[in-house]
Amino acid sequence: MKLKIASLALCAAMAAPAAMADTPIQLSVPGVNLPAGNVTGVRLNALYGHTSSVTGVNFSFLGLSDIDTFKGLNFGLAFGINRTRSMMTGVEFGLANWNDGNAKGVDFGLANYTAGNFTGAQFGTFNYAGTLNGLQFGFVNATDHINQGVQIGLINYDKSGTFVSKNLPVFPIINARF
Repeated sequence: MKLKIASLALCAAMAAPAAMADTPIQLSVPGVNLPAGNVTGVRLNALYGHTSSVTGVNFSFLGLSDIDTFKGLNFGLAFGINRTRSMMTGVEFGLANWNDGNAKGVDFGLANYTAGNFTGAQFGTFNYAGTLNGLQFGFVNATDHINQGVQIGLINYDKSGTFVSKNLPVFPIINARF
C-alpha cells in the first residue's frame, strides 16, 4: 500500500510542472483566450485579443493583438495591428506596431510607435521612438532623443536637436548622433 501511495505521489509531482506549463497554442478572440494562460508557441488572434505573455509567433487577423510582454515574431495580417504594453523583443510586421514600453528588434509597418527606449530598426511611413538606439527609415521619423543612431527620411525630428544644432529639432534626409 505504501509503495502505491509513494508511486502515485511521485507521478503527481512529476506531472505538476506540465499542468502549470505555458500554453503551446492559443486562439484569442474578443474576450476569450482558448486556452487561457501565457503562450510559449503560437498564438492566433482574430479581431481583438489580450494576453499577458507570448514567446514564439503571434498572428493577428483583422484587428488588434494586445500583449503585455512579447518575445518572438509578430505578424499583423490583413490589417492586423500589434500592441505590446510592456516589453517587445523580436520582429514585428503589421499595419501598425505599437509598443507602450521598451522594444528591441525590428519593426516593419506603415506606423511604428515605441513610447520608451527602442533599440534596433524601424521601417515605415511614420516611425516614433521615445529614445532611439539604432535606425529609423521612413518618410517621417521622430524621437525625443537619439542616444546612438540614424534617422533617414524626408522629415527627421529629434526633440533634443539634430547633429547640426541642438536648437534645430528637424532636419531633412539624414540625422545622426553617435
